[in-house]
Amino acid sequence: MIATIEFDGSSRQADLGRGTCLAIPLRDQGRHPHFFVDESARFTPLAAGSFSGRVKQGCSCNVDRVQFVPHCHGTHTEGVGHVLGDTRPVQQALSFELIPAALVSVTPTADTQDTPAGIGPVIEESMLELPPGIRAVVIRCLPNTTDKCTRRYDQAPPYPLLSVEAMDAIVEAGVEHLLIDTPSVDAADDGGRLAQHRRFWGFVGALPSATRTACTITEMIYVPDHLPDGLYLLSLGVSAIEGDASPSAPVLYPLS
Repeated sequence: MIATIEFDGSSRQADLGRGTCLAIPLRDQGRHPHFFVDESARFTPLAAGSFSGRVKQGCSCNVDRVQFVPHCHGTHTEGVGHVLGDTRPVQQALSFELIPAALVSVTPTADTQDTPAGIGPVIEESMLELPPGIRAVVIRCLPNTTDKCTRRYDQAPPYPLLSVEAMDAIVEAGVEHLLIDTPSVDAADDGGRLAQHRRFWGFVGALPSATRTACTITEMIYVPDHLPDGLYLLSLGVSAIEGDASPSAPVLYPLS
């Protein structure tokens, strides 16, 4: 299905039959990323009376009980409720629409630095191409190894972090939805500041209020190598599980 849209003053086409999902599968037996917690997601058969939840054990169907942490075990989208006392659900920031987006590949600095977001390699402002008219940016860090889909971040080198200038550029460009293939835009241990989260949501100083409450951050995506940098339409695909963060399956559709 080909859709024709007006984008930044020109007519473009999107192939809605060629979407690519950026979500990392949440699989049993620890086959998923681990961030901040050691334990894996748990898949256990539902037990209710004589019901065992496993066909191979003689039950009529398979039924799993799944226990996991959206922030820690895979692709998730979070809203400003992540850092507010009211823990408002991320769904409040969303509407059902396709969002003009840019996919940008970056090669973070080789050296690890102590940044306002914590310790890690740095994504500099100069590495970001932010075309006019976009409302979302998808950041793919290079090298783009597939172990991002199962990485244990407590055992891995520090992951890349956006510089203050890079985050400011994203905000100033009017980007409402930031997607990145790291587990967080702040370090796992940053002293509780969450400075980059707050910068993205428009917090002013230490005030407990934000100016960009309709914006979202999606973390722990994986962008396949076959997708070239450029313009896309984005469907965020956030689940109906309400919380400050929710599992999501963002999809990119090529825009030409």
